[in-house]
Amino acid sequence: MNKTIMIVGAGIGQLPAILTAKRMGLKVICVDKNSQALGMRSADLALSLDVIDIDGVLTAAKENKIDGIMTMQSDLPVKTVGAVVSALKLPGVNMETAENCSNKIKTRECLAKYGVSQPKFFVVSSIHDARKAVLEVGLPAIIKASDNSGSRGVVKIDSLDSLEKSFQEAMSYSRAGELLVEEYIEGVELGAQAFSISGECKQVFFHNDTMTKPPYMVPIGHSFPCNLEEIKLEKAKYEVVHSLEALGVTDGPSNIDLILKKNGDVKIIEIGARIGATCLPELISYFTGIDWVEAAILTAVGKIPDLSIKTHRPCAALVLEAPMDGVLINFKIPEKVKLDPDLLEIEFTANVGDQVNKLHKGTDRIGKVFVKGRTVQHAEEKASFLKSQVEIYVKPRD
Repeated sequence: MNKTIMIVGAGIGQLPAILTAKRMGLKVICVDKNSQALGMRSADLALSLDVIDIDGVLTAAKENKIDGIMTMQSDLPVKTVGAVVSALKLPGVNMETAENCSNKIKTRECLAKYGVSQPKFFVVSSIHDARKAVLEVGLPAIIKASDNSGSRGVVKIDSLDSLEKSFQEAMSYSRAGELLVEEYIEGVELGAQAFSISGECKQVFFHNDTMTKPPYMVPIGHSFPCNLEEIKLEKAKYEVVHSLEALGVTDGPSNIDLILKKNGDVKIIEIGARIGATCLPELISYFTGIDWVEAAILTAVGKIPDLSIKTHRPCAALVLEAPMDGVLINFKIPEKVKLDPDLLEIEFTANVGDQVNKLHKGTDRIGKVFVKGRTVQHAEEKASFLKSQVEIYVKPRD
């Protein structure tokens, strides 16, 4: 295609979009404040601009006469994408929708206006207000930064004694100085990857989620197909579609977090107007045969993607993580792992000598493993087993 696409962000989370767009024959412009970001070397034009510098990115978009703009796996650049889409009248998520999806407070307010099922919530900016909100929603509760992503600043509060520490943790990730206190929903955590075209939600694929233990609520893996009964998934799909309407998502991918309560009620937790992270675009492709990244790129440049399901292969993925904070000094992937017939791919994204952290947020992951299975349960078990065989050596920091 004789078209130019701008990809906002050039870190490892954006690399699939950059490489796919190049494979499709598009001219690729990347913007990232880190001139050494991994994806910058693959771009046709690399611009050292902060992904939240709306004016700077918009000026560059105009100068280069782009045909489309996108980001993936991060909420941080979504507002910038929305601003450019609205200013240049490009396909995709406009500024209003980007605001609704990238700020968790606006998300909650939009969903409340449309009567979408969600947790009880309060907006707080002080420890005093946070204490009042926790007493209102009850313990345990969730406190989270309103304007961040990747599970940064999301903490479970089990007692009032831990409130101040949890408040400070969440506030350290809030640029606006506002937090959400929400009731903690007990139930099955699951997610959905949805895709909309011209105002209609065309596909919704539910997946199982594997999370870290509290207090940090970080996804470390996903699997397909979702192992819930069809009647429960239909109820969840209704809430997903209703949520996308409430937020104004009309074109492109979206990433939804949900909890299914024991009584069958569904609660919408978060919605991102972009492709999900933690191995999800790859898993969608393995599971359905749909190239989710290519579909998002096509939509961004005004083309209609093929979203027809071509296969149905149970699969699972887990991230690889450091056992402690420190420096990665070595890692070993045994031959029996590499030669396992169910292994789809395994990759380390951290290099020897890199500073690594024990998993507290999504960006702390240092690699990933994908497997297929006869059933989703078999795939999950095999992913867990192969991950356990990988040896990771970390030296504590001095």
